[in-house]
Amino acid sequence: MVKKTFTFDFKLLTIIQKKQLTPKSKPMATLTFFLRRSTKGGEHAGSLCLRITHERRSRSLTTPFKLYPNEWDNKTRRIKHPDSKSPRIKHLQQAEEHMKLACNTLQDIIDTFEEQGRYTIEDITGNYRLAHDSDKLLCYVEKQALSLIRSEQERTARAYRTVARGLVAFNKGKDIPLKHINNCLIKDFEKDMKQKGKTPNTISFYMRNLRAIYNKAIADKHIQAKVKNPFKEVYTAIQKTQKRALSMDEIQRLNALDLTAMPQGESQTTTSDQLKTIQTNAGLDQAKRLFFFSFHARGMSFVDLAYLRKENIRSGTISYYRKKTGGLIRLKVTAPMQEIIDSFSPEVIGSPYVFPIIKDQNKSHRLQYESGLRLQNSRLKKLSALAKLESVSPVLSTHVARHSWATLAKRENLPLWVISEGLGHSSEKMTYTYLASLDQNVVDHASDLITGIVTGSPCFHTAS
Repeated sequence: MVKKTFTFDFKLLTIIQKKQLTPKSKPMATLTFFLRRSTKGGEHAGSLCLRITHERRSRSLTTPFKLYPNEWDNKTRRIKHPDSKSPRIKHLQQAEEHMKLACNTLQDIIDTFEEQGRYTIEDITGNYRLAHDSDKLLCYVEKQALSLIRSEQERTARAYRTVARGLVAFNKGKDIPLKHINNCLIKDFEKDMKQKGKTPNTISFYMRNLRAIYNKAIADKHIQAKVKNPFKEVYTAIQKTQKRALSMDEIQRLNALDLTAMPQGESQTTTSDQLKTIQTNAGLDQAKRLFFFSFHARGMSFVDLAYLRKENIRSGTISYYRKKTGGLIRLKVTAPMQEIIDSFSPEVIGSPYVFPIIKDQNKSHRLQYESGLRLQNSRLKKLSALAKLESVSPVLSTHVARHSWATLAKRENLPLWVISEGLGHSSEKMTYTYLASLDQNVVDHASDLITGIVTGSPCFHTAS
């Protein structure tokens, strides 16, 4: 293992490798101190800051120390002592100690990451903040978020950051020591969200994620559990939202849409409007094919569809792990599924993925998936209007394919365990709860029939 030293000279703090470097070799990271002048100008005290640079990217962090312009030398990047008898001498000495401590801390962080492999500027700054303020909510959450991102759990990382920032914003922008998270604070935060018109499910989202962060902090021994659980008296349940599924007739109507027909015009040349229509229809046709692949693949979620790799298909069988649960799913490639896969083949030449959703291997796959999801749902709304899907219009979305498969499977009287296995649920209880929210049309139909019997006026409502 290469031995490293940390050079500290107050001009430029650089992590270097203690070996002969090739001409192309560069320092792994640099730490530079600078004085950010006061916005008031003149001789007002400014903030002592440090700039961390790694792989051509920089981040600046503000230290707790304020310095006057005559106490800082811009050329040497070091603190000056204008008067040895000044009452600020102790303050300046503490600032110098802080600079040295920053160097040592940074060296430890870089050493750790070097052993683990590649790392980013966010990894460095996140861990630096935690090392200096590990008892604060935002710092602790940032460390958790970085760990989650490395485990490809970006969604959870984003949720943690969102709820932590929300609680800090409620606290007038001041970060909160983990030990100060108590019943009173959390109840006041819930009350504030209610007054601002947040839905119960949104409030529950904040409370459940904050509770998870709080419990992790206890497990990591950053804090001790409170005698009174801060989250015991706030709303953490989930209100069931009505899931929507297509009837067989609606699925057939959607499938029958012909989006490949050329727009008709009097001239033989293609006008700009016709070209725009062709491009729009091509996008809608792609959305339709992706929707029906999901449907035929037992309601494969869009995230799993986006990340589905060619290597996941072997001998007519698709094998993949669900992003949401990590459960292994295996399913047969049917003729309609193979036809859809083949239709996308020209667009994914050279790509490891089956579908053209994640296209650029050098950009964030997660961001490309999220962009693809938004585009898909936007196109599905247009398809819903074209096919006149009344039961879901205009809310046809990627989830409807999954809901529709589950509903039709139940109406065909397939055993619950078969449907559960098909959906990739971890238990039949989960499947039962899932299906219960899909039965509203059936219940409405039964209610109409009973009403008709009692009143003698037959109702003509049909179950979808």
